[in-house]
Amino acid sequence: MDRLRRGDPAPDFSRDSVNMGRVSLGDYHGTNVLLLFSRYFGCPVCQLEFDELLEFRKTQPELRVVYLNQSLPESARAYIEGRSADFPVIAAEKSEGRYPLYDLYGVGGLGPVAAVEILFKGRRALRLGKRHGPYEGIETQSPAQFLIDGDGKIASAHYGLFKPEKLPTPQR
Repeated sequence: MDRLRRGDPAPDFSRDSVNMGRVSLGDYHGTNVLLLFSRYFGCPVCQLEFDELLEFRKTQPELRVVYLNQSLPESARAYIEGRSADFPVIAAEKSEGRYPLYDLYGVGGLGPVAAVEILFKGRRALRLGKRHGPYEGIETQSPAQFLIDGDGKIASAHYGLFKPEKLPTPQR
């Protein structure tokens, strides 16, 4: 499971989303796409990061977003209901104890730095009223974000917590 780097071709995939039908990464060719991997919606940190993504979208409405997580489809559908998710949310399928889409992008477990960051962000999430729900994914799963350019290449790869302020400005 090799990590992707800037300049690598973004692996194509096609999956059903819980809110916008079938999603194929290749359908976004010619546009910039932010591809986000999270853990699951029962996770308070993931809940907080989803809120941060919704806020970020207000500043980058032209940027296409595809969001993946490890929640069951019915849990993901219930969580995003009533929220302004104007992008596809994919409940990644598990196969033989693994999530193949995560493997495709080299998204593995939390490293030591991300593990510490997640503890601090978890405390912040709890202070903001986020509560732990069902455990549906891999608890030690690392989140990750990839900015994919219009040519289908990785323009930016970040393995760790969502930090919108660190994302490069997409080139048109």
